[in-house]
Amino acid sequence: MYIDNTPIESILKKLLQQNIVITLNNKTLKKGKFILFKQVHYCIELSLKNQEDVIKKIELPIPFNVEEWSDDNLIYFDYRISTLTKNNPDTLNLIKKLVLDKTSKFYNQILEIEII
Repeated sequence: MYIDNTPIESILKKLLQQNIVITLNNKTLKKGKFILFKQVHYCIELSLKNQEDVIKKIELPIPFNVEEWSDDNLIYFDYRISTLTKNNPDTLNLIKKLVLDKTSKFYNQILEIEII
């Protein structure tokens, strides 16, 4: 999957040069000025410049869905299994039956990007 010409790319382009905070489960993962993004396989690598002018990178899996709430200055990356399956109960049950050795911290979560 490529993010070229998708809503994800469009939203990320709008975020460029903005100060953002990336949060998951009420924990701040990264904070700074969003300066660059690129796709690396099935992830999106974001580069942020922090207050000390140090560039920090974070890799996020490509989300199943993206929501933009312009009035609230919020972007949501949706990693929920229900979003992936489009709430189809049969597919959802099949995925839940999978035995996972290790799960990502993004598994079945919603990541929040706030423009500050």
